[in-house]
Amino acid sequence: MMQPVGCVLWEKPELVLEGAMKDRFELIDTFVKESHWWRYLLKCRECGQSYFFEFYEKVDWEGGNDPQYSTYIPVDTDEEAAVLKGATPTELLNFFPRLQKDFPADAKEPKAFWVK
Repeated sequence: MMQPVGCVLWEKPELVLEGAMKDRFELIDTFVKESHWWRYLLKCRECGQSYFFEFYEKVDWEGGNDPQYSTYIPVDTDEEAAVLKGATPTELLNFFPRLQKDFPADAKEPKAFWVK
C-alpha cells in the first residue's frame, strides 16, 4: 500500500477523532454493516484519497466497556480494496501503512496513530 503523504491525515491522524465520519469522508461503498462490525470504502473529502475502513467492536458481555478498533488503510485501486475486503480483522493488521483509531476497554479516550 502506498503512503498517503498528500492526505492531511498523514500528518494529523488525530483528525479521525474529531467530528462525525461523514464530515471527513465520503462513503463510496459498503462491504459489511453489522452492529459490531463495519467495512466501507471511504474517500477523504479534503484530498480524495481512498481508504478501506473497518470498525470492529469486541463485545465482552460483562463490563459493558467494549473495546473498539477502527482501521483505515489507504488504497489506490479496486483490486487493493478487494484484497482487504477478503481479509479477517486480524489479517488487516498485516497491512502497512494503516491508521488505527483504538479505544481499548481500559482507556479513557481513543487514540489515533499510523502504523508504518
